[in-house]
Amino acid sequence: MPLFGSKRRAARKALADSSLQTALKRASTGHFTKFERTRAEVPWDEIKERARAIREECLPRLTDLIGMFSAEAIKAGARVHAASTAEEALATIAGILKDRSVRLVAKSKSMVSEEIGLNAYLEERGFKVVETDLGEWIIQLAGERPSHITAPALHKTKEDVAELFSKHLGRTVPADIKELVKVARGELRRVFLEADAGISGANLAIAESGTLVLVSNEGNARLVTTLPPLHIALVTTEKFVETLEQATTLLKALIIGSSGLKMTSYVSFITGPSRTTDIEKELITGVHGPEELHIVILDNGRLEASLDKDMAEILYCLKCGGCMLQCPVFKAVGGHLYGGPVYPGGIGVLLTAITRSPGEARDLLTLCADCKKCEDFCPVGIRTGDLLLKLKNEERPGAFDRLLSTIFRRTRAAETGARVMAVLQRIWLKDGRLRKLPTAWAKGKHFPGLNPRPSSVVEKPVEHTAEKVYLFQGCLARFFFPEMRESVLSTLRGLGFEAVCPPSQVCCGAPSRHLGDAKAVRALAAENLRSFAAEAPDHILTICPTGNGILKKLYPELDPAAAPWAERVRDFTEFMVERGFLPKSAEPGAKGSLLYHQPCHYLNELDPEQPLQLLGSLGYAPRTEDEPASCCGFCGVFSVKNPEIAAKLWEEKKARIEASGETLIATDCPGCVFQLKSGLAGAGKDYRVVHTAELCAREISGERAE
Repeated sequence: MPLFGSKRRAARKALADSSLQTALKRASTGHFTKFERTRAEVPWDEIKERARAIREECLPRLTDLIGMFSAEAIKAGARVHAASTAEEALATIAGILKDRSVRLVAKSKSMVSEEIGLNAYLEERGFKVVETDLGEWIIQLAGERPSHITAPALHKTKEDVAELFSKHLGRTVPADIKELVKVARGELRRVFLEADAGISGANLAIAESGTLVLVSNEGNARLVTTLPPLHIALVTTEKFVETLEQATTLLKALIIGSSGLKMTSYVSFITGPSRTTDIEKELITGVHGPEELHIVILDNGRLEASLDKDMAEILYCLKCGGCMLQCPVFKAVGGHLYGGPVYPGGIGVLLTAITRSPGEARDLLTLCADCKKCEDFCPVGIRTGDLLLKLKNEERPGAFDRLLSTIFRRTRAAETGARVMAVLQRIWLKDGRLRKLPTAWAKGKHFPGLNPRPSSVVEKPVEHTAEKVYLFQGCLARFFFPEMRESVLSTLRGLGFEAVCPPSQVCCGAPSRHLGDAKAVRALAAENLRSFAAEAPDHILTICPTGNGILKKLYPELDPAAAPWAERVRDFTEFMVERGFLPKSAEPGAKGSLLYHQPCHYLNELDPEQPLQLLGSLGYAPRTEDEPASCCGFCGVFSVKNPEIAAKLWEEKKARIEASGETLIATDCPGCVFQLKSGLAGAGKDYRVVHTAELCAREISGERAE
């Protein structure tokens, strides 16, 4: 369903909150700058590959690794407690604190403690709990929950924090970050010294030595786990690795992903309680550090999830939080709106499915735009977008989603309807565009009119030995932009191929998939596979990166018979570059510059350099916007269901286009063409938006692009 009621109001409120928007922009920009600087200095792709391999190796062995860890930790003097559920973990921790007459608890940041509601549970039983991580302390004072995994107060500006501190302390605290940190240091110092117990999480646990690994920048985790006489560590079952070497590789991936730095200020390896043998070699625990270390190992659905191939991949997550700062939706509305009740972002929705219930997670799926930016960034390569879609497709969609899906599923009926609407729309058309429509997403836009015309390209006789190319045009080219189809067909036939675009092809299934209609996706896939078999092409070309991914990756998962056809699938631009069909009739840059809009799926699933190479060979000097590349906000079904957020994404894209000074814009996605044409039609400049295939066809046919 679209966002209605309270969620819709929450989205509008988040988008209108200038303080939130400022905080999100500052945080994402700062993280991107640091990450890009570090990525240029380290073998990031190699680190990611090794980190994922370690996760793949360790996850199937969790039970054995936990057993090994427990035995070694006990040897080192720790006490180990197993907790299957949140309730068991809470009771265990409260029992330990009560037995030792604890009054004040100092905590370092732990999302797992948020998962089980530890603070509230302990406070209800008379324990005073103080968060010592700066961000956690801020939201504790504000009475809020974290909006980000590693930066819990990411949604607050320095001005917000200054106001909060001033209210808490009863004096004016300036909105200066150095001063705010100084205030926190002074206020929390006594907590470290007076606490009867320290509670921490753990980023990793090393089985071969029974060692906990904690990562921090502020130093509070060291103090929490060192100064109080009692240390309780809460660790979840997916965090276990076998060796120190594995842990160090994952630490690199985690730290770069979370902070954009090569290393944090503090990495602590804790093996048992503080101890010494300095006097007569007799072992004594509790020297400068804790006398007792209790390790509570919480499962809460993880071990069961690890047995499922897809759910296990969710457990690869290192909790770096970097994916959220890449996500255009998160950057638009923040983690309080986009995510689960504990863990924010798309990965937070997936973690909700494991730690709470799949049903609760399905209610949170609406906000994913499936841009794949999170997948491209993830240090362990989690297919977050695909897993969210899988979750969405596991149950029957709602009435609204089924209605939308039916439109795409019944292609023949849609064609008839489109022809009828193409006639009726004339009363709203002006210069081939529909007048402004009264919806949030349509604000200020002039949509292209329906144009479901049949092919006008004359098929030339070809040699019997010519390679046959099947053009999969997609819904937008079929109903709105037939010129894209014509461009590809004329180009291919001019190059000597037998090029076909049969009417038997139907929607690829992407809209139905995003609507959760798995039945419709399977039916559409079956129809297209029959069309492929009937035509028996040597190559299958797409002009949409989303459709490319559906045909190439999803179809073989739905039907093994699709595999041979999937191997023949190429994007048109990819095909032209790989086969060397690069025109040389124009000098590079002779036709001037243009702005190339990078479609999200092309950027993250194909080679983004190939369109630039093709455009360069056509005589253009292609430019791209400054990194990070922004999403245009079309996102298929997403823009229909979340119009205000889609509009926010478009406004950012529009501002970047206007700042570029370019008026010719090329891209390789019909959806992006639709969005760019619609949004720029009334922008006051003579913008031209084209698919790369159109420019290619004009050059190859000898026509000079205007």
